[in-house]
Amino acid sequence: EITASSLIKVDHDGKIIQDPTGIGCNPAGFVIHSCIHHARADLNCVLHTHTAAGMGVAAQERGLLNLSQHAMRFHGGLAYHDYEGVALDADEQPRLVRDLGNHQVMILRNHGLLSAGATVREAFDLIYYLERACQAQIAAQAGGAALRECSDEIAAKVARQFSVSDGSDERDWPALLRMLDRIDDSYRQ
Repeated sequence: EITASSLIKVDHDGKIIQDPTGIGCNPAGFVIHSCIHHARADLNCVLHTHTAAGMGVAAQERGLLNLSQHAMRFHGGLAYHDYEGVALDADEQPRLVRDLGNHQVMILRNHGLLSAGATVREAFDLIYYLERACQAQIAAQAGGAALRECSDEIAAKVARQFSVSDGSDERDWPALLRMLDRIDDSYRQ
């Protein structure tokens, strides 16, 4: 039911500027998203999810392991934030910003996943592959067999390989939007 025209607008202090549905602002969402927007002018989109796989990895002491190519993409570029309760306290915001640092992806321990990008496409790409990495880890652990983790050296190599763009990563977004339009284009309203 979410459409472009049903999104609310709030300022940095949480004051609602526009609320077409009258539902109001999610206080925990505001605490998490607003501090990142305020601290990082380079990030225009912040996404945060509570998926089963994301929460599963967020609850693991070692966090994301070097088990898959998708996981190794984030090697050295993944932040962690310790759980402090439901994110309703503004005093948590400086720690969220500190823990994110100069990264664009973060695992909120015992909570979920977060990504941020200069564009919606970039933030989506990051959260999508972080989620896939978490799904692969949970699936591998559920199999019960001994796990084969790659070394930090190999993981660093994979992260470097993903950091080099040939421009092809931008060509997927129009295709994804066309797919979404075929499913239901009402989000554009």
